[in-house]
Amino acid sequence: MRRIGTLGLIAGCLLTAIGCVATPQPIVISQTPGQVIEVRYDAGAGGGHAHPAAVALPQLTAILKGVYIRGRDVVGTAGILWGGDSEPAFTEKDISQIAPHLIAGLAKASPVDLVTFHLAQQDTNHARLVTSGGVFVRNGHLYLILANARTSLSSVQYETTYEPDTLSNPVLPIARYKFVAGILPADWRVETSTAKRMDGWNGYLDESKVIVVDLARVTPSQKQTP
Repeated sequence: MRRIGTLGLIAGCLLTAIGCVATPQPIVISQTPGQVIEVRYDAGAGGGHAHPAAVALPQLTAILKGVYIRGRDVVGTAGILWGGDSEPAFTEKDISQIAPHLIAGLAKASPVDLVTFHLAQQDTNHARLVTSGGVFVRNGHLYLILANARTSLSSVQYETTYEPDTLSNPVLPIARYKFVAGILPADWRVETSTAKRMDGWNGYLDESKVIVVDLARVTPSQKQTP
């Protein structure tokens, strides 16, 4: 019995070690109080992203300014119906702080990486709000996964009863049905289903939080008010 237990312990340690080797540690691009930008291994990269990628700062700034969210957390519908008005997903301050670091991350990332962002702030009641997600480039398309947008850690959760660790996994939604994401101008956007076929991407657990932008269409001077 003792021998079997020892062998089991050794096997467990080996599996743990293999797992650690298989998943590289994230590369920190920027870390300040309330903000973390990292290059992380992307298990869903499939055939590989088009990284390292060069994205111009005016382009990415314009994209982030155009991203908006609309609530769909309607009681009794499990988030099927939309409710409320659209609002910008990122503040001007957010954009000015994270855009240069996202660009630096994309220039450093490998084909099996994405660049993640995690922003934390407090509301008037001192509750912690999280905005997090990731970006990557494939076939001239910039993919933005907006997992959380000023989402409270105590938000109603339909799938779990615990608070997810978004700092360790920025693309994990706290409350999956809280909102949907969009972008203006709408003609910058490529439908996710179309982009998946074109780019060979496997998708995300909630594609209403995925925005795919054709970088060739992005003209920063266009109006972007949700």
